Amino acid sequence: MIILPILLFISQAAGLAQRTDLKILGKHKRIELPFFMENDFIVIEVLLDNIVPVRFIIDTGAENTILLEKKLTDMLNVDYRRTFQVRGSDVDNLLTAHLATGVDLRLADRLLARNRSILVLGENYFDFERLTGTSIQGILGADFLMRFTVEFDFRRQVVILHEPNDWDPSKRHVEVPAEFVRNRPYLHIPVSVTGTDSSPRRLLLDSGAGLTLLMHTFGDSTDVDLPQLTVPTYIANGLGGNLQGSVGRARKIALADKQLENVITYFQPLDTIGLRYLNGREGIIGNQILRRFNVVINYNFQKVWLQPEGSRWRNKFQFDRSGLTVLAGGHNLRTYTVASVVPGSPADLAGLQVRDRIVAVNGKSVGFMTLSGILKKLVGKPGKRVKIRYARAGEYQVVRFKLRDLI
Repeated sequence: MIILPILLFISQAAGLAQRTDLKILGKHKRIELPFFMENDFIVIEVLLDNIVPVRFIIDTGAENTILLEKKLTDMLNVDYRRTFQVRGSDVDNLLTAHLATGVDLRLADRLLARNRSILVLGENYFDFERLTGTSIQGILGADFLMRFTVEFDFRRQVVILHEPNDWDPSKRHVEVPAEFVRNRPYLHIPVSVTGTDSSPRRLLLDSGAGLTLLMHTFGDSTDVDLPQLTVPTYIANGLGGNLQGSVGRARKIALADKQLENVITYFQPLDTIGLRYLNGREGIIGNQILRRFNVVINYNFQKVWLQPEGSRWRNKFQFDRSGLTVLAGGHNLRTYTVASVVPGSPADLAGLQVRDRIVAVNGKSVGFMTLSGILKKLVGKPGKRVKIRYARAGEYQVVRFKLRDLI
């Protein structure tokens, strides 16, 4: 399950270039923020106004810091300067957001961001909890990150905030051609979808996307850009609605002097109206690729470096072999429901349907499993048998099927 937490603002008032309200706690040239990987999202712990503990996703693809639950700022009596509209990740819907001022964010007792202005959504359109199986209250965006040179150390699971002039690339770091638009990094990366040619693509480096690669297709280009084998898919739940498309494999991606092969790639069709809001973006590169590298973003000099993490970059890209999309919900997020089923997939042929409630997987009650644990069972080796007990209309049933490659 993936999410594209990308905001496309139609109001210039949302451009919050804030650099003067950050206080480093103690004498540190760099600040290390430990994070958790939750279904391929980078999650950190934040203290809101020194009172309320919350969990934020670090999102290089979001221009602003966003609070998803307005009830928290209401409870803290935060001032709202104005209300305006934002455009969702489906590029069609306009949604309500509020500009909140005077907000303090404390990160890991190492950094205090005082008197911040942040965006507060009128409703929690993302529904992160169902998608990740864990509580997420906000997004830490580029308006916060731009003060630093930001290093993502996926091996140690820390984000390191360096002073802009206090970090130098090692011999193993490779500078990747990049440009920045409103503090969001776009990489120019050669991609060969079908294997016949390789052309540079303008891809948003998005640490808020728990996927490998997403490519936009436009009009007549769709047939050219799609690989031969694809399946329809529910790509993501983003601000403003569900993103539908297809998924296949791109043959090759050249990145940091390495060549990644058979990369799982999502294809999202857009019309020319949608393209207008994307700053010429041709796609997104997400954490399932980024986590194979040490990633460094220097906002001050507008440069990006990647360093391969040992042999991790060679790991094969795994994709669900059951055909199920599963969402979390209920008490403690331990109720798991089928959200979609790929036609003709093992799960479909076994008879599973949308809204079925999964009760047990391979004989283990889901009450003792996380969402990520369930999904790992569905990405097993081809031929592996899976047994699922589920509830439908008050009756319990059991199905068995073998996993197989869908793409």
